[in-house]
Amino acid sequence: MAFECATPRKCYAYHERDTLRGRVTKTRVLIAFEDEYRTYREFMASAVRTHRPHIEVVPAGLATLGEEVRRFDPHLVICSRPNTVEPGGSPAWVELPPNPERLAEFCIDGQSFEIANPALEELLQTIDETERLTHTKGHLSNR
Repeated sequence: MAFECATPRKCYAYHERDTLRGRVTKTRVLIAFEDEYRTYREFMASAVRTHRPHIEVVPAGLATLGEEVRRFDPHLVICSRPNTVEPGGSPAWVELPPNPERLAEFCIDGQSFEIANPALEELLQTIDETERLTHTKGHLSNR
């Protein structure tokens, strides 16, 4: 079940696979950036682990993005690129361009919005919202 955002980027609703007997496993976040931004990607993963130690976080390069999405099956992807990977669809995706002058696009459960140069707090709020949705909704309908 996929939900197409108003923009050409893909945005998905949550799937039943996110629940196991009505309970959700640990929230999974994949952080993917080009290798030239390896320090940025590792710092972001470290910051998420520090501020949200109960979240499972995996940093990855863009060269292995599709493979990591299939293997890790994240609830949220924070990436320097728009969502072009759709193996079942990631329910939440943040396109966070390395250029701070470009808007970041947040897509959570079929709803999208843009923020200029988001701070760590805004990313943590997105993680919190993704976690809340994975724990409260086993299956969200298309809008």
